[in-house]
Amino acid sequence: MVETVLRRLSTAVAVLGGAVVLAVIAMSLVSLLGRKLWSAPIPGDIEILEMAIAVAVASFMPLCELRDNHIRVDLIGGLLPAWVNRVLLLSSHLLLALVAALLIWRTGLLTLDSHEYGSTSTMLAVPLWIPQMLMLPGLALLCACALYQAARSLTGKSLQVPS
Repeated sequence: MVETVLRRLSTAVAVLGGAVVLAVIAMSLVSLLGRKLWSAPIPGDIEILEMAIAVAVASFMPLCELRDNHIRVDLIGGLLPAWVNRVLLLSSHLLLALVAALLIWRTGLLTLDSHEYGSTSTMLAVPLWIPQMLMLPGLALLCACALYQAARSLTGKSLQVPS
């Protein structure tokens, strides 16, 4: 049950992140063509790109964690007993959950401060609390997925998530 909910949420959030990436790719292409052909780029295209990619990255991380597709260096993993590898895996998932929780906390505080002080982007004056707030669901889901993976590591069962 938990696995199904996390898988569906992670997939949906990643698809939304993918849509954001496709949109900024299209915007960048239009801006580039406008710049080269008519000397008329989209104003603030780099600002939009930076904010959108930050949101997209936060949205991709939960599915990556749920599928256990993070980069891992197994130089000595094959030489260690299975229980040691399980402890290392558990530790890595717990550490990721801790880092995600720290990111949620700090990004949440940053969002509140940006809203309170009216912080905006330089060129377009986009309120910065909006993209910061949009990162929070992905980070919260990342934390939940990391905790779930840690629990799975305790039992020694591998998660069966279809590709």
